[in-house]
Amino acid sequence: MQEGYRLLLVDKDGVLVSEFQLTKNALAQPEAFVAALHASIESVEEEEP
Repeated sequence: MQEGYRLLLVDKDGVLVSEFQLTKNALAQPEAFVAALHASIESVEEEEP
């Protein structure tokens, strides 16, 4: 595994929804990371009743 951080996105029941590996490269491109995170959150919100 590369050095960096891991961001886990879970739903309100604690079920893993998405996982992001934050490396120096990913952190150097914050717009792309934020866009992917935003898309994952919207996906979760669409699935909730």
